[in-house]
Amino acid sequence: DIRMAKQWYQRRVAITAGDKASDEILKVEQKYNQMRKPHYKKRSDLIAKIPDFWLNTFMNHPQIAALLDEADEEVLRYMTQLTVEETEDIRSGYKIIFEFKTNPFFENTQLIKEFTMSESGDMGTSETKINWKPGMALTEKNGDNKGKGKKRDRENEPPSFFSWFEDSSMGGDEVGEVIKDDIWANPMQYYLDLDEEEELEDDEVEGEEEDEVEGDANDGEEE
Repeated sequence: DIRMAKQWYQRRVAITAGDKASDEILKVEQKYNQMRKPHYKKRSDLIAKIPDFWLNTFMNHPQIAALLDEADEEVLRYMTQLTVEETEDIRSGYKIIFEFKTNPFFENTQLIKEFTMSESGDMGTSETKINWKPGMALTEKNGDNKGKGKKRDRENEPPSFFSWFEDSSMGGDEVGEVIKDDIWANPMQYYLDLDEEEELEDDEVEGEEEDEVEGDANDGEEE
């Protein structure tokens, strides 16, 4: 269960490395990571069939949407898959992988950002170098082409979302945490633009319907 796994993650953050319970929690998290892999693989295969899935998901997330402009959105139309891979011991970091089909913006088929926790507790990052096609670099300033030949004055505008792959100071690990804990954990919530209350109501309705079905089945058996 993804929600339960997320709860374990939140508990782990609050526990120091020296706490005896941390090893037990780590074992549970590792178990959940293995259990979730088949679910994530099946989910990714289904999502790949939905046009503009990741574009709409990102646009419906308030924190990520605030980092996007029209050109960023055009690039995200070519995004086919998002994957988050946590390190085996979980505490030492994770990797976020964006996959793209052939597009007019860059040569890469994958963009990867990796977060690594040092022994001192500091978070370091390493990023894929984006191989922009001529005139299509969204991260360059001073009137460089900003997608489809448009001239933009980048000095007076917020940086492109894709600057996150080139500048570790842009949002730091906050953007990574949002992608990992919100979008990757439950992309359908944002794709369908559901708030938490709507999602809880849907869960409650499904639970009530299941109870009714079970009750009807039991009544039939008694007859």
